[in-house]
Amino acid sequence: MDEEDESEFDLGGGPTGGRSPSPDQASTPPSKDVGSSRSSGEVIEVGSGSDEEEEEEEEENAEVADDLYEAQTLMAISQSRSEARRRDHASPQRRSAAGSGGSPGGSDGSNSDAGSGDQDNGPGPTGGSGPANLPPGRQPPRITFVTQVPFPEGRCVPGRRIVRVMAAADIDPWIEARLANQTLIAMTVNFLFPILPFRPDWIFPHRPTIYTSPTAPAFCSHLITEANVKALQAAEPWRVIRNTQPPISFEADVGGRLGIFLRQYRDFEASELIAYWESTHKFPITAAMIAQSPWLGSFAKQRNNRRSHAGNRWKRMLLTLIQAMIEGWCDLDLLLDPFFLHFPKRTDEVAWYPGIEARRANLADPQLNRREPTDLLGALAEADAADPWRNHYRDHTADHPARHLPRLDRKFFGLHVAQPPA
Repeated sequence: MDEEDESEFDLGGGPTGGRSPSPDQASTPPSKDVGSSRSSGEVIEVGSGSDEEEEEEEEENAEVADDLYEAQTLMAISQSRSEARRRDHASPQRRSAAGSGGSPGGSDGSNSDAGSGDQDNGPGPTGGSGPANLPPGRQPPRITFVTQVPFPEGRCVPGRRIVRVMAAADIDPWIEARLANQTLIAMTVNFLFPILPFRPDWIFPHRPTIYTSPTAPAFCSHLITEANVKALQAAEPWRVIRNTQPPISFEADVGGRLGIFLRQYRDFEASELIAYWESTHKFPITAAMIAQSPWLGSFAKQRNNRRSHAGNRWKRMLLTLIQAMIEGWCDLDLLLDPFFLHFPKRTDEVAWYPGIEARRANLADPQLNRREPTDLLGALAEADAADPWRNHYRDHTADHPARHLPRLDRKFFGLHVAQPPA
């Protein structure tokens, strides 16, 4: 696989790591939804047998619930696509409009979206469960996740059921060539994972084709010690990227399938916040450092495991997003909202070399005599000040590139859950 196509997640890294950023699990309590993993090199706190059994049972129950919801979502997606195919066969004139820009067939988008929201043809993409043909009076209440009026197909990026011709400038930062023959109804998780199809330099700086990593004299490698890393983790620097800003393209209290996805994402971000922060603050840990401190080797392994675990969770959540897009709640532009964090791609240049800012400044001007940081916390302050993207613009919200995309402003406002049939 070419590096350009490699995952933005370190998948396949073995068992998932513990929730704490420290191998001795001293600085952060474990997440409520994921217990500590027993990966090699990790120190496990020993508790009572009953506590461990309860934690394992809770994990198993959570996994069963996730598997059940995933199966229901896959079924809903399959049903949505089947209904779309049936409608296309019944309406041959729609096929003649394929390839045209805007809303196909001169429609305002409402008819073309009927399949996503229609609840008169069987279970459909409602995600509900239970017997379908109970006797009258015993029918359970129907739960619906679809919209009253779907988001107009003529504004979808890409088209919901019909391929749209879209100018690159109108869909920036999405890569036009990747979306050219894509529709939401046919979209798969593999199209969105492991990397989203937007241009490489949109959020994070892209690594040049010819690139050499800085060597130790170019940055303060002596700061990367067990004591300094533990002090850094104890300060919990990832708190700065906690989500406190309202979204710009959708309503925070929206219901339906989109509301489900947003709740999933909020829980996901809160539990994977350390992995997000580490993804843009990953300092090198060399074999020589590990020889001096095996603890650093264990820390590096856990850091990779956190990234891998987060990637696997995100991949499963994408099923809900795809169904929400099919049902007319949103399109791909939803993911551009500053509400969402993104993991860098492997081709992004986001590694953190502590103290490199001071050394570069002194190299450029030998008379400057800029003071170098004396610990990782000081180096972190310099790096974050120099590169606002390191904190995902959460502490420089006005600088987020999504705020320079006028089409995102309130794009998915005014969508409401359809009332289930009586």
